[in-house]
Amino acid sequence: MNRNTLGIASALLVVAMVAVALVVGAGTPADLQLPVHWDLSGAPDSWAGKWEGLLFPAGMTAGVSLLFYFLPVLEPRDQNLSRSRGLYLWGWLALLLLGAAIQIVVISAALHWGLPANHLIVGALGLTFLIIGNQLGKSRSMYMIGLRTPWTLASEEVWIKTHRLAGKLMMLAGLTAIVAAALPLPSGLLATVMLSAILVAAGVPIVYSFLLWRREKAAGQSSE
Repeated sequence: MNRNTLGIASALLVVAMVAVALVVGAGTPADLQLPVHWDLSGAPDSWAGKWEGLLFPAGMTAGVSLLFYFLPVLEPRDQNLSRSRGLYLWGWLALLLLGAAIQIVVISAALHWGLPANHLIVGALGLTFLIIGNQLGKSRSMYMIGLRTPWTLASEEVWIKTHRLAGKLMMLAGLTAIVAAALPLPSGLLATVMLSAILVAAGVPIVYSFLLWRREKAAGQSSE
């Protein structure tokens, strides 16, 4: 798997998503309203017209794919991006899968399949976290990808240690979300589980990066 392979796969996926959207749209009422945004529990909290709703996942996937394809040109620390190849490529793939899952949710709403949208969204997010978390600990400091706090960007050692912890916590959050999505939990509890997992996976590494930086700074001052 490389950048060009994922670029081609992204283009084919977007074309397929647009084709499916056109077919579904042709057979649904003109005044149909579809979800285009979901809250943390996966429940829709924003709606749009038929064509906007059906084409939204394809547009989002195309935008993400373009960003990732041109990331080597945009990233100032391009050598570190090359060293973080796993995070770059697997993160891109994970977001493609998330885009496909979102389209399934939208089509389910359009065709009244009755699929549990909140569980599908939470499960897809969990899989995304799991894939990305597995690669975080192998990354090097970048401006475009990763946990970019002032302290991780100031020190390569702080970046590495923080991302090793963040990767483990993100994988745990992903597994938690997948298990929660597979259980018949009410929306409120599902949202609480998802929010708690995100807060732990993001909040703990941020605090940890600051503490590592403070310790590194104090060690540097004591050696002078």
